[in-house]
Amino acid sequence: MGSDSEVLTLILAQHALGFPTERRWLRYVQHNLRALFPQQLGQSEFNRRARNLWGALEELRKWVLAQMEVRTETFRLLDSTPVQVRHWRRHGPGHLRLAGAALGYCAAKRETFSGYRLLVLTTLDGVITDWTLIPANADEREGADAVLEDSTNLRVLGDKGFLDGFWQAELQQRQGIVVHTPKRVNQKEPHPPEWEALLNRARCLVETSFAQAKAFLGLERPGARTLWGLGSRLRAKLAALTLLARVNRQAERSPLTIAGFAC
Repeated sequence: MGSDSEVLTLILAQHALGFPTERRWLRYVQHNLRALFPQQLGQSEFNRRARNLWGALEELRKWVLAQMEVRTETFRLLDSTPVQVRHWRRHGPGHLRLAGAALGYCAAKRETFSGYRLLVLTTLDGVITDWTLIPANADEREGADAVLEDSTNLRVLGDKGFLDGFWQAELQQRQGIVVHTPKRVNQKEPHPPEWEALLNRARCLVETSFAQAKAFLGLERPGARTLWGLGSRLRAKLAALTLLARVNRQAERSPLTIAGFAC
């Protein structure tokens, strides 16, 4: 494991194969893949090398997306999911060195959590194209501005958390991005039933993408102890997820087939 390419390969393989910790993965490599990786690294050195390669992981993810040509697609799905860094009852200002971690509430699970929100844009078939990490108690529209910063002329489907007429109008005027959200019950002009069905279908797809990342990559509980470590692990998990999505697309399967279920 002397070269960066070998370390990158092992990082991606660890997350794609679902090994939750570096210790368990390196033990498996030592016992089963020694012929492929004769130069073994210790866990601390492997962790350090992995953190230093976070930029390469993100560039690799973007390159794979370019090969998939997803940037030419007009529609996107927008949603967020909790990323927990510790049990919420143990939350405190001195929590490790994870700057920005906060208490938040997940309406879907009806539970409080301590950490961040991962906000993502996905294609209509569930490929994550853009993402950002925001504190758990932050306004999701601020995160949306970050993931949409370099985009133009998109039609974005989101949930009621992005229902804000002024913000939507400003985004459309500035970047040509139209955000579609369900309407509240008390609004005078509700969407037609067909439109609500489309939004529900879109939400089901993005939640399936999240479920896949949580079940196979441990996205919801990355186990990092520093913000640097959290960032590098998230980049590794998302890069591995993108590679799996490309393999599925090349085989003419849904990018979500590894989740074992679909909408």
